[in-house]
Amino acid sequence: MKRSVRHVVAGCFLLSSFWGGVCCVLQAQQSRSAIVGQNLRFQPQLVTKTVSVINPPARGSVTMTLKGTGLAPNASGRAKLKMGDVEVTIEAEASGLGSPSSFGNQFETYVMWAITAAGKTFKLGVMEAVGNRFELNTKSAVRSFAIVVTAEPYEEVTRPADTIVLEVPAGGQTVAARSEFLKGGYAPTEYVFTPIDTGAGYPPKIVQMYNARRIAKLAGAERNADFQTGEGLFNNVVFSAERQKKFTDVILRQASTATQYFEAARVKVLEPLLR
Repeated sequence: MKRSVRHVVAGCFLLSSFWGGVCCVLQAQQSRSAIVGQNLRFQPQLVTKTVSVINPPARGSVTMTLKGTGLAPNASGRAKLKMGDVEVTIEAEASGLGSPSSFGNQFETYVMWAITAAGKTFKLGVMEAVGNRFELNTKSAVRSFAIVVTAEPYEEVTRPADTIVLEVPAGGQTVAARSEFLKGGYAPTEYVFTPIDTGAGYPPKIVQMYNARRIAKLAGAERNADFQTGEGLFNNVVFSAERQKKFTDVILRQASTATQYFEAARVKVLEPLLR
């Protein structure tokens, strides 16, 4: 019998009422039916793509178009860059994007990245859903960079995936640069993850912690010291949520830290395959 979304995430948490009470069940195991007959071999690789680096003015502001890629042809957006004396303020919005899980059940969020002309990548932040749009307001100390938005399994990823959904098109005030993106780093070959119910009342940080844990487990990272640290935090989150009957800011910060450790464990196991 196919698990409901609530039962999938309830491998971590089963909420009878999000505000009224929390009944936590520490199982968080992959559905056996999702594993049987599937090839669990990860084949991560780095793929090089060309991006368009923005050369903004020294003062004032500039608004750049964000264009949907072949993965999201109906998506569009814009990014306004306001040039300060030290930092650049970025106000970005996008529309026409569906759920990140439409690119695979391992994806739970959209992350915006900045890429320098030398190909160095750094994270600008998560695009948050606001009505039927996604938005991000942030700042950057780097003044000239390309902008890409990727679908990711959790906010704490350390390298952009090749699931690029939005980018600055070439031309105008841009110059071409090349950068590497991760392909096949979050799911084994031909593996299909069980969907997670993001509408069951669980905060995104809790869902992403569970997602990071199951990805790291599939990568074979359970014996890694970082995984064990993440597992301890995971258990603390479960215990604290059950005791306090809600997800407090402290619990959510613990969940984010657990996700960081699960990501570090996954990277340590799979990074040698990229060399």
